[in-house]
Amino acid sequence: MEPMEIRIVMPFDPAFHDPRSVAATERCCSQHGKDYCDQPPVASVHYPPNGRVSACAAALHGIIDDALSKFPRRR
Repeated sequence: MEPMEIRIVMPFDPAFHDPRSVAATERCCSQHGKDYCDQPPVASVHYPPNGRVSACAAALHGIIDDALSKFPRRR
């Protein structure tokens, strides 16, 4: 399995994204999509395989939960 690096920038920073991206131009949650989420982004995240996304609080929790699920549980 390829190593995965997740970078989280808080608070949300439009400069972290491609200047033409929805995340930078619309300043909305691009993880959920502007048509599905009306919450403001709280963080900018580099999240493979999705690339750089803007994330509302719920999306950020989902990204972190997904990342943690990829690690084996310790006993």
